[in-house]
Amino acid sequence: MKHFDRVGIYEYPEKYIIVTIDTLKEGGGIHTENISSVSKEIGEIELSELVLKHLNLSKSGVESYDFQKAGEEFIKATGFKTIKAQMRNSKYVSIDRNNGIFNVSLTKNGGTSGPKKGYQYTGEIIEFKSPKEIIEIGIKVKKGLELSE
Repeated sequence: MKHFDRVGIYEYPEKYIIVTIDTLKEGGGIHTENISSVSKEIGEIELSELVLKHLNLSKSGVESYDFQKAGEEFIKATGFKTIKAQMRNSKYVSIDRNNGIFNVSLTKNGGTSGPKKGYQYTGEIIEFKSPKEIIEIGIKVKKGLELSE
């Protein structure tokens, strides 16, 4: 199994929610209970450090996980109890790191109903090598969120 690190970042009007994502042994990513909630006023350096922290916590080959605990932690971090409230006024990007290459994958928020519900990947990716300056990660993440819908 190919290993890569993954983080999901949700943008709300006043905060970012950063979630460590593990990869299941059978494939597919799952949220973990490793979640950070920070003000959107956070600087790019601090955002970069949080992204790296969560990437370092990401695991591959996970066989089981506590879906309920991860969901409860996400509700605590967002302050929203329903999926509809969690999706409202939000954007999402995922960040993968593999062999020193970072990919910020953009999405479009499709809401909670219909054929395009959820966060749909657009196919647009911001790719970059491990930066010389840590601030570049935060800059690229914010750009990805700006370009997501």
